[in-house]
Amino acid sequence: MNTQHPGSQQTNPYPAGQYYPPAGWQPKLPASGLRIATGVVALVMSVFGIFTACMFLFTRHSGASSPFNGWMNFFLIVGSIGCLVTGIVILAKQRKRGGATPWLVASFGALGAIACLGFMAGGNSGLPGAFDIILPVALATVILALLVTVLVKPKR
Repeated sequence: MNTQHPGSQQTNPYPAGQYYPPAGWQPKLPASGLRIATGVVALVMSVFGIFTACMFLFTRHSGASSPFNGWMNFFLIVGSIGCLVTGIVILAKQRKRGGATPWLVASFGALGAIACLGFMAGGNSGLPGAFDIILPVALATVILALLVTVLVKPKR
């Protein structure tokens, strides 16, 4: 029911009962598929890394207990926990453009990859095949995070 006089103009462009967005509102950008993939792969790397580091710490293994193995396990623990936290953050802020989170995911993934390469180069046979599983996932995390930093442009 129109309550205005026939000669007056309507000031509200929206029909009665329809709400309009507040001033300055803009639609959200679509979520980046690369950011989602990076977060998921980082979470997978963190689960494998934490599980392997705990097995390496709490089981008797045939590998030598040396400072080198201790540092590599420390790198694996820090890289895995860092990928867990930053993977959750990058999934929570999947619509964000830019920021430091992809760089953090890449550095924690690289730390996990360095640990795996160190274990493999040291000839530690305490957990055969464990580092062969973690290394590709860690490298995939690094590559995806670097692709996010290069391809997903920040909103200007």
